[in-house]
This record gives sequence, C-alpha cells and structure tokens, in this order.
Amino acid sequence: MSKTIQGLNLESQFTTVKIELKGKDIGQITKLLDTISSFHPIFFKEYILSSEELSIRSKLPAIWRESDEYIQKLSSGDITYEKAYEGVVNTVITKRVKSMSTIPLLHAAHNKNIETSLAVINRNIVEGYELGYSNTFNRYYVIGCGKGSQITGSIASSKDAAIAQKIQRDKWSTNTIIERLGLPMPKWQILDKESDIEKVWKEYEKPVVIKPTGLTGGKGVTVGIENIENAKKAFNRAKKETSNKVRSPWQTKIMIQEQVAGEDYRLLVINGKLEVATKRIPAFVVGDGKKNIKELIEETNSDPRRDVTNPAHILKPIVIDEPLLDLLEKNKLTLESIPEKDMKVFVRNIASMSQGGITEDFTDNVSKEIKILVESIAQSIHAFTLGVDVMCKDSSKPLTKENGAILEINTMPEAYLNLFPVLGKERGYVADRFVDGLLSENKCQKYVVVGQSINDIPTTLRKWWRQDKNQNIGEIIEDRYYVNGLQINDGLERWHAFEAIKCNASLDTIILHHRDWNNVKEDGLGFDHINTLYITKDMAREKEYMKLMKKYKGMKLIDNIKII
Repeated sequence: MSKTIQGLNLESQFTTVKIELKGKDIGQITKLLDTISSFHPIFFKEYILSSEELSIRSKLPAIWRESDEYIQKLSSGDITYEKAYEGVVNTVITKRVKSMSTIPLLHAAHNKNIETSLAVINRNIVEGYELGYSNTFNRYYVIGCGKGSQITGSIASSKDAAIAQKIQRDKWSTNTIIERLGLPMPKWQILDKESDIEKVWKEYEKPVVIKPTGLTGGKGVTVGIENIENAKKAFNRAKKETSNKVRSPWQTKIMIQEQVAGEDYRLLVINGKLEVATKRIPAFVVGDGKKNIKELIEETNSDPRRDVTNPAHILKPIVIDEPLLDLLEKNKLTLESIPEKDMKVFVRNIASMSQGGITEDFTDNVSKEIKILVESIAQSIHAFTLGVDVMCKDSSKPLTKENGAILEINTMPEAYLNLFPVLGKERGYVADRFVDGLLSENKCQKYVVVGQSINDIPTTLRKWWRQDKNQNIGEIIEDRYYVNGLQINDGLERWHAFEAIKCNASLDTIILHHRDWNNVKEDGLGFDHINTLYITKDMAREKEYMKLMKKYKGMKLIDNIKII
C-alpha cells in the first residue's frame, strides 16, 4: 500500500507518494526509477529511497499509487525486474499517459503550477473495452480546477465541440463540410463495392487515391493508382483494414479521390490560430553500400526515438508488411537489395508518422491564404484543436487545383510531430499556448486553512463569499465534502477528497481545511498553487509554520498568507 501527501507539503512542493518496502533489494528499484526518469521529467521530480521506504515526488501521483504493488514485490524479490518493468511501464505508465501528445501538455501545466488530475478513472486501469468502456478513459486529465477547468485526452479537449469531433472522424463528412465552406477539395466519392470503380474510373484524372473514410492511422491507404486492376486491389486492401475489428458503419466506407501532387503537410490550429506547420516525409532508409534494405530498416528502428516502450517516443518504427513489399516491388527492389551509399530508398509512399515517417518544421513558410483556410475550418466547426492535412507543391503559395488541396482534418492529432520535428525548429512553447487558451476562463480561487478557532473559519469564509448568491463554494473538512454548506459526502480518504473536489467544475471557490500541522504533514496542503493560505495565530507560533515560510519564500506558489 502507499500513502499520498497531496500538493504543497512540509517536505516538498511536489505531491509525495510513500511506498513501504518489505525487502532489502533496493538496487533493482533504483535501476527501474532511473530508467523511467530517462523517459521524461514529467514522471517524477525526484525520489528518496531506503530499505524501508520509497518516496516519489511527482505531479502524477496516480502512476505511483498504482505501481506500489510492483515496487514492493520487486524489493522483496517476489517478482523479477522484467516483471516489475512490465507492470510499471507497460501496464501503468503506458496506459495512463499513452500519447506523446499528452506529455508536453501536462508538462506545460505542471511548470505553471496548474493542477492536473485524472478525470474519469481514479483507481485501477481499465483494460481494453472492459464493460464497454474505451481504455482511453484511463488517459483523460482535468487541467485546472473548479469552474473553467477542462478535460484533455491527448491534445483533444472538452473545448472541442461535439460536432467537430463527429465531422473529423469521417472523411465523407470532412470533405462535405470543406466543400460547404467553398474551400479547395480534390474530386472524390464513396465506393460502395468494387464494381463501382469501373463505373467512375473515366471521370477521374489519374493517379487516384483509395482509402477508408474512417481513421485508420494511414493503414489501408493506397496512392499513385494508375489502372483499374490496382484500384480494385487497393479497394480490397482498404476493406480488409476496415474489417480487422468491429467498427461503426461510417468507419467501413471506402472512397476514391484524385491524387493531389505535392508534399504532405500537417498544420496545427489551436484556439483558432495556426501555430505550427510540419512537412511529413514518408519512411525511408539511406544506403551505405553494404547493408540490404531489411538490415537498414532494422538499423533505422534501433533509433531510441522509435522505441515505443518509451511513452515519450516521438517516432514510430518501420513495419515490414504487404504495402511496404509492394512498394519495393514496384521500384524493382526487394528486402535483400543493397542500395548504393547515400541512396535514399522510400519504403512508404504515405507520409504517415504511424507508418515510420519523419517531420520537418515549415511554420515560417506557410502562405497567408493557407493560414486563412485552416483557421476558417477550425473556427467553423468549433474545434479548439485541429490538425489539418494539406497536400501541396509549394506551401508558401495559395492552394489551387495546380498547387494542392486540403485532404483531411483531425481533432486529436499526434501533435508531438508538430512540436518536436526531426528536422528544423522545435515548437515546444505551443504547449504553453494550448494550456493558456484552454484555461482562459478558469478563475476558481483556491484557499487553504490551517488551524481551528472559536468561530468556524471555513463557515465564516463561506458566508463572506456567499454574499454573491451565484458563487458555488466547495469545502473539504476532515473526511467530509461540502458544497455551499451542504454535506455531499463523507468517509473519503483525504487525497481522494482533495483530487475529487478539484475536478468539480461547478465550483468558483475551493477551501481545504486542516485541523493542525500534523494534518498538513500527513495529508499535504492539497494544491500545487494556493491563492490564500489562512493560518490561525496558535498555528503561526509553531515551528512548522517557520519551516513552511522558509521552504516557499519567493517561489510564488502561495500568493497570500493571512494570520487570523
């Protein structure tokens, strides 16, 4: 079992999870924690380890509460290091922070001392589609607290309108809305069956693209089709990709589209503004005159940035599959072919990051006309975040039939490929802009009271603030949960109560009450940032008060301290 000291506390400015150890083998725990630390600083700030106890300072305490059993069994020798790694990294971390797009957003919030809390599932990992619920529920976070806080899942958020999410998931609805807005779109239509290809073939300029209308991560997409035979083959490949698991009817449709000449770009719009433009380059290998293509792929996949066991990986491995082999055959190559030195061999004809591609920053090269187009789409469908895929010959010029067109949109784009390109300028600062825009209406005030007096302090404060009848005030007093003076629940663990009330988006003000400094020592102050800390005179005379003042002086983590 573990113990959570929530928010600012007498030991650290970071929430601390303490795990009791039952064995003496702490070397393996050190190895595990050092490996996780190398992934990304978001997972913990520091750890203190002895043979009796592990203390983890982290703003993602759920990860460590849920890892305690693996760590305890590792310390006692009941499981191997490999089993512990599998449990902590692949079961807990990967399923709590699956997408690299999540990490920079949470990191930006943490650097601003903004609260982040699990939004849906507080305890235990939901496996797969247990009880009909998607395991993405494991990865939703509340950023901010109280009224104006928002929920994020990767870079999608509760600020994305439901209509935007429905439009973007289906290329049919995406193309339809883009045409409705009068924006450039290559000729396209839905193919109900293979024989439809023969009926429409002469109507399309070649080459064409055939692909599923639902989001498949680039799978089932075939480009450069010049004849009916290959078109039928592509149709059946797309059908196969849409039937590999249970999908909704809208996910199983197949479409044909005139192929737009040019290069592939992902443009990221946040809060109505184009923030980043990235050129997406299909997966390739570079010959050295010695290794064959299979060996070059294996060498490319050994890049640590392609290590998918690291939750912070920014590239995907190249998978040898049928489309890859078909492309090699088309170019009169095989896996055993040995490219000449410095020869670039493309192994994908789709510029998809999930298929092993790389990225290059092009933000400063985007024309004003393209900028207006993508911002128009995002604002018109009310998407706070939108990835817009554009194919064009020259991104510095307007989109025309000759220069390119918009291909598709996505409200949950893998934004890491924009923020951290392989080539060109990194744009990590955009994560800060995302958080600032997301929380533009988050004005909830956070107050903490330490001590007791004849006049019940929380009640006095509540009566004062409730002079505005529109104010909703939430309080945690011992194990009890109140809203506007009405008891809502009791018997809650303190850390659970603190996290729960921060997720209540109806609250204008939140008050956490501690009986004395022993309470603070055991439970923490509860918040990562406090607007006002109220301390009774008797509590201000104790040594813990001086310790607190010394620890947080000048850190801007507590705006005001009032002795009452």
